[in-house]
Amino acid sequence: MRLCGSSGTNPFAAIAAGVACLWGPAHGGANEAALNMLEEVQKMGGVEKIGDFIKQVKDKNSNVKLMGFGHRVYKNYDPRAKLMRETCHEVLDALGKHNDPILKLAMELEKIALEDEYFVARKLYPNVDFYSGIVQRAIGIPVTLFTAIFALARTVGWIAQLNEMIGDPEYKIGRPRQLFNGSVKRDVQPIAQRV
Repeated sequence: MRLCGSSGTNPFAAIAAGVACLWGPAHGGANEAALNMLEEVQKMGGVEKIGDFIKQVKDKNSNVKLMGFGHRVYKNYDPRAKLMRETCHEVLDALGKHNDPILKLAMELEKIALEDEYFVARKLYPNVDFYSGIVQRAIGIPVTLFTAIFALARTVGWIAQLNEMIGDPEYKIGRPRQLFNGSVKRDVQPIAQRV
């Protein structure tokens, strides 16, 4: 949002850029990806099939990933995950959904992953996204709106940062700096010649 807004674009475009950057299973869509994973395991047979699922996750030749575990910043247990886990139980209890099969599956999967040396050695502990999708689904938020809800909570902060940035007399357009360290192919043809 800040990078887009630094070009002088209108706030709506900058916020749309921020929302677009959140989308995807590696960030704002992580709770959706975790919920989808749990629902897939449920379709496989639920708690009884967690062992098979864990084997697939550990298999290097498999595309199966353990979603909602690990975090770039929190190298140990995500402190937000503990609070979200408690909130998840409170919300489901208040709604009379404490026997939700997805919650039971999530709790069993978390228990296994926290005890399994494979995940412990890699510091793959549950993160906040592991339980937040269950909460959002329980209160009736459609899965397709999970990222929008995630962005909604950040929008006021984004607008404040945009106003602060534009109001700074030393304000300049953002120019990301990246250094390419890869190899250069010499036989690359212009796009027009490839078509």
